This record gives sequence, C-alpha cells and structure tokens, in this order.
Amino acid sequence: MVYCKHWNEFKAQALALYARSPDVSRFVLKSRPNTETLILKVTDNHTVRRTALLTQTLKYRAKSTIILNRLDEFQKALLELMSNVKAPVDPSQMVTETVQKSAPLEAPKQAPPKGKGKKKGKKK
Repeated sequence: MVYCKHWNEFKAQALALYARSPDVSRFVLKSRPNTETLILKVTDNHTVRRTALLTQTLKYRAKSTIILNRLDEFQKALLELMSNVKAPVDPSQMVTETVQKSAPLEAPKQAPPKGKGKKKGKKK
C-alpha cells in the first residue's frame, strides 16, 4: 500500500494501474467526517510480477476541500476509461444529443374525413 503525496503523481499512477488491468481494478472513495479527511484508493487485486502474486494499491489522503474539483476530474477520466466512451466537451451538447435520439419520429396527423358520420343533436 502506497500513499502518494502529490495529486498529479497519484492520478497518473492510478490511471496507469487501471489501464494495465481493467478487469480487476477498483476505485474506492472513503470519507471520514470526524477527521475531515478524504481517502482515495485504486487497487488491482491481481498483479503478477516474477511468478509472485502481488496486489498493487495506491492511496491518496486529502484534508483540503480544494481537492474536490480535482477529484471530479479524476472520476470523469476514470469513468471514461471504464465505459470506453469519450465524454463530450460541452455538457449542453450531451443534452441536445440525448433529446434528438430520444425524440421519436412521428408521422403527421391527418384530419378525420368529413361528411361520413352522423351528427348528434336534437331531432326536428
């Protein structure tokens, strides 16, 4: 288990760890409100090195709220790798694409034919 001191180091190593073994890698986010710490953990449960089965785990501990923006970026990058889909640059593009895909094409409605039917009303 390795605690990384620098965010950029942790991010690069964590993404590389996931890229090496995407099937068994996992990401854990742990919050401890009493100590106001946030712990990020990326691990692969089965890393094989020189005929020995080793587990590689990277951890990052943060006490600052500044890390939340970086964490959001990291989670998006990791999710992009996990889902194998490129994220759109502008969030408004995503909304318009989903609206266009979900809106079914409807045939224009035709008015019912006139003069074929009984008129309801009072008899004279």
